[in-house]
Amino acid sequence: MNAESLPRSAILGYGLGDAANNVGWQMTNLFLTTYYLYLGMDPMLVADIFLGAHLFQALVYLVAGRITDRRDKDREGGLRRLVVVFGLPMMISVTLMYTIPAGAPMAVRIGWAIATYLLYQLLGALGGVPYGALLGAMTRDPDDRQRLAASRTFGGAAVGVILTFTLAPRVNDMDPSRLFLPVVAACCLLGSLGYLIMARTTRERYLPPAAPRTSLKEDLRLLVDNRPLLVVCLATLFMTNPVASLAPIVAKEVLTVGNPGLTGRITFALTLVGVLAGVVVAPCSPWLVQRLGKRGTWTLGGLMVIGSSLAFILVRSAWPAVACIALNGIGVQVITPCIWAMQADSVQYEQWRTGNGNTAGASMAALSITRQVGAAINGWAGPAILSFLGYRPGMNVAQDPALGANMRLAVGLVPAAMFTISVLLIRCYPLTEEVFGRISADLQAGRLQCQCSHIRQGTEHQACPEDPRSPHRGGKGTDACA
Repeated sequence: MNAESLPRSAILGYGLGDAANNVGWQMTNLFLTTYYLYLGMDPMLVADIFLGAHLFQALVYLVAGRITDRRDKDREGGLRRLVVVFGLPMMISVTLMYTIPAGAPMAVRIGWAIATYLLYQLLGALGGVPYGALLGAMTRDPDDRQRLAASRTFGGAAVGVILTFTLAPRVNDMDPSRLFLPVVAACCLLGSLGYLIMARTTRERYLPPAAPRTSLKEDLRLLVDNRPLLVVCLATLFMTNPVASLAPIVAKEVLTVGNPGLTGRITFALTLVGVLAGVVVAPCSPWLVQRLGKRGTWTLGGLMVIGSSLAFILVRSAWPAVACIALNGIGVQVITPCIWAMQADSVQYEQWRTGNGNTAGASMAALSITRQVGAAINGWAGPAILSFLGYRPGMNVAQDPALGANMRLAVGLVPAAMFTISVLLIRCYPLTEEVFGRISADLQAGRLQCQCSHIRQGTEHQACPEDPRSPHRGGKGTDACA
């Protein structure tokens, strides 16, 4: 193990952080809609609450980035401290969602629902940004960063698998007034334990250099000026893939037309594929990146989505179509770990380019906002496609073969077109493994020279050499000697 290598406990501990994040999300995904409807809320009102809260969270990410970059910088866990400080109250906020008094006036129920769901979105963003920034602070080794990204993907996916096969089948049999709250509270307690284990096993080995405080306008300009970050954000935005949200309808109305007995098995298979893809693929991500590079791995995943989406249009049998959807999900999971590792690399690039390495929060906020917008597009795209095609619940698609064919065409062409743009964008990502290796060497050399200056002269921080590639050109060094 070289000096840069991370212990296995740190890699697994980091993954537990996203497992904890996903516990909170799954508690809202599995139960919350059912709980709100049980309380008598109008379905359209529930949809409006969810949409408004997600837009609210997108704005909170800007604030979260600034808080993260202005944190206390120490090796005892400035970032980890923020994750725990916001993560534990977030788990409490999730539990509070299920304490709405059933006998209260409807206005009180709605107000309680809005307040607790907004609190969850607020704390989720404030804790999520430092969690993402922690990856880059733990190591500068590209292989270890990819292992951390894979562990993050695996941790979140593993929680999804466990809860899908333990709680999801029983949701409709539970009494919302008696069972939802204790089940959610127990899961949130386990999620809180995951945050504490993460804080115990991880360590911030690379502290950002001292830098002047920046304005919100300067933070927003970071997204435009930092080309690697801009490319990653845009490529992520075009990962529009409504296949998952449309899977149950596709199973019923397209894949099992003429054979309704297959509907249950096809629906289960699609659910299984969706939750297992991340668990199966994530451990392979470091191996793929070592051989193809991050850009090449993203391209491979995109081509898998494109190819499987086009194949879905052509196949006519149910199980080959399920295989296409499975390959689609695997392709997305091939890409996901690369997103986190590339974001961390963009912070190091910004330090090399400008001398300011204190941008992890702003960088993570920019990516989080992009992903939030992308999630909103994905949530909108499925129903929008069905509405555009003229589909209505209760329709007999078997009596309208053209509608079934158009549904198959849309479900295949939309992700194929979007991921084609995503792949073309990521081919413009400038930080190849060779380029990033040179940048890392430049930063490492600058830090070692500063250490030598301290040792030889016993003086304050010395200016680094006037190297046109140096991040410290033009005055006193700004890098913190670690």
